[in-house]
Amino acid sequence: MKVRSSLLVFLLLFAFSLGTAATAVAAPSQQAQYALPKLIVNTSFLNVRTGPGVQYTVLLTVVGGTELPVVARANDGVWYQVSTAVGLGWVNIEYTVARGTFTNIPVLSLEDVIIAAAQTPITLGLNDAGQGGGGGAPTTTSTTPVVGSPMKFTLASGQIVTVSPGERFRAVINVEAVNARSQPVDGAPAITTLFRNDTFDYTIVGSTNDKNGVNWVALDVPDVGVGWVEGAKLFIRLSRVSGQVVSIAGNAIAMRDLPGGGSQQLPVLNEGREGFLRDISKDSQFVLIELGDGTRGWVPFNATVGRTGTPTDEIDLSLLQSTASDLGQGGGGGAPVSFGLATPHVVVNTGFLNVRSGPGAQFGIVATFAGGSELPVIGITTDGVWFLVEGTFGQGWLNSEFTVFRGSITSVPIINTTGN
Repeated sequence: MKVRSSLLVFLLLFAFSLGTAATAVAAPSQQAQYALPKLIVNTSFLNVRTGPGVQYTVLLTVVGGTELPVVARANDGVWYQVSTAVGLGWVNIEYTVARGTFTNIPVLSLEDVIIAAAQTPITLGLNDAGQGGGGGAPTTTSTTPVVGSPMKFTLASGQIVTVSPGERFRAVINVEAVNARSQPVDGAPAITTLFRNDTFDYTIVGSTNDKNGVNWVALDVPDVGVGWVEGAKLFIRLSRVSGQVVSIAGNAIAMRDLPGGGSQQLPVLNEGREGFLRDISKDSQFVLIELGDGTRGWVPFNATVGRTGTPTDEIDLSLLQSTASDLGQGGGGGAPVSFGLATPHVVVNTGFLNVRSGPGAQFGIVATFAGGSELPVIGITTDGVWFLVEGTFGQGWLNSEFTVFRGSITSVPIINTTGN
């Protein structure tokens, strides 16, 4: 009996160990939700440069409150490489507020970075919309763009999408599924998996090539973070943010430098090619379109159709444009915001900001908020200096000079605090 009992116990333990192992194997693997740390711009305007120093040219200018995902930093501890809507660039951390964990961010030798910056210009590196992505001539522009960080919108379908003020391109997944990785390197941890959906596209926040010459594009994935995808697995389309988008209806449509004629040799367009609508001829027979690479030309009006069905075609762009006009610079910024509510709000644009019990520095502090915090605005003083805001602390006042306003200022009630 002892032998049988011992054998039974052994078999039970063996079966239990097998079941445990099988359970472990069967359990779905959980991918780490890794999000890049960010720098929040802590000055009215900040230049993003092509290299780690003021001697390098300005890639673009961003406004206060803009969030910039960090991909690397120089070993001097001052200059950080960040993703923007027009490529990778460098900013001085002294004019930003850091958010997130930087322990996984690679540290680059300043000497190596300077050599690379001098030899390799930083560009988006995307083909013209309608031609795929991951190579080709870079987009050029005659002025330094002002681009804000992504803002969050809800589509009629219930899907969440982010859109950057000032953006020109967006990315569509053109394979059945692809991993969005934490770094632009094959084998880097995947933050999520993206699936093909031709009606959905993503905000582009950066582009670079790895040591093997593979092009990687950084996408802002709503409610997940910034993920890197191989450019060859993306289709690049135009963003409605930069203008009304039309598609060519027909094949072998020749662009002309004048309505109905002209001698300049311009591209011949095929069905589906996209362009921004820039002008209409006086007789309404021709339209001037601008391709993704900046080429402009006239085509017959009846050879184009207005594009519909993409996220930027569906959202209310007046919300995005009102933010840009409030700044006076054509760009927005701040942390991604849901614009389902009409309440105007402010983004704290300094390291820390006190909310006071009254509209003045002599009043007591009721709360303190870090840079990048957002607070709804429910009132403004007659001099426009102090905003009445609300939160879990109740209501309080903060100095507008240390914030970036979002929304329509005309809808904010004016509060007379003088007692007259």
